Amino acid sequence: MADKPRITLGLPDHPRCRALIDGKIGVEGYELDIDLNFVSSGERHYKFLHGEWDVGECSAASLLRAIEKGQELLAIPVFFERGPRQRNIYHCEGKLKHPSELRDKKFGCFRYGATAVVWARGFLLDAYNIKTIDMQWFVSGREVFIGHELLVKVERIDPPPPFGQEKLELSKMLSDGILHGAVVPGDSGYLGLFGGGETPPMMAKYPGVKPLFEDSEEIVRYTKQTGINPIMHVVAVRRAIVERHPDFPAKLTRAFKEAKEAGTTYMATDEIAGYEKERQVLGEDPYAYVLGENEKRTMRALNRYQLEQGLMRKELPIEDLFVGHT
Repeated sequence: MADKPRITLGLPDHPRCRALIDGKIGVEGYELDIDLNFVSSGERHYKFLHGEWDVGECSAASLLRAIEKGQELLAIPVFFERGPRQRNIYHCEGKLKHPSELRDKKFGCFRYGATAVVWARGFLLDAYNIKTIDMQWFVSGREVFIGHELLVKVERIDPPPPFGQEKLELSKMLSDGILHGAVVPGDSGYLGLFGGGETPPMMAKYPGVKPLFEDSEEIVRYTKQTGINPIMHVVAVRRAIVERHPDFPAKLTRAFKEAKEAGTTYMATDEIAGYEKERQVLGEDPYAYVLGENEKRTMRALNRYQLEQGLMRKELPIEDLFVGHT
């Protein structure tokens, strides 16, 4: 009997894929070699886009840019992290009365090309007509993948702090009045809709620093009105693997769906309740792992925002970027 093809994977230690990591769920006909060295999401995405693993969970914005620049990658419709990014935008209380005041001001972020930052800038563009070129940019961390010369001048820390340690530098600068606003990696899913999570207390280490947008009803209304529920991370497969094993993407997608169903085993009670509330409020399961109209609209918006922000040069045919879906 021939040996099973061995596939290497770089995944997050996330409840919705934990059954795969633990070996309780597999992919028929394949041996999965999952890297158990769970690093920060930024470092994981960096490693995948620089050649590590056959399959990797990747920043959605970085993935689109990498494909545009010629990397042979295809996505499957598996999204562990979704949710609005308004709560990722921080300010210092008393120093900013309205988002429109961000024009011509210094705005910070942990990575210029990070998916959360792209979504937050896109929100400011659509909701307040604040363009990327309307602000001065400061970046506290290391980029994963850019691919183009940017259309704005970016001030950076050199050398940047390690992956995962970029937030506090921005919090201090907000509190000191050096920055007027900043986008940080924040809490996804139901926490992005309803608040809570670890990020606000961490950012509040320095006096006055808090989210600029905290109205849960307004965040839910905007998400439902636009029909855009930001996709943060997406699972991608190297095209060579797809060409060598054409049945693999669909089988892998099914395995992730099975692992998602087993995910509640690895979740706390409040987490289960939070995701159920998210489904009820949105009227759909944002983690159904399908390429439906919401997902297509969302990915097209991500492409559009990156064009405006100077991160991409062309629109990509979203449906052609995905395999393993029906």
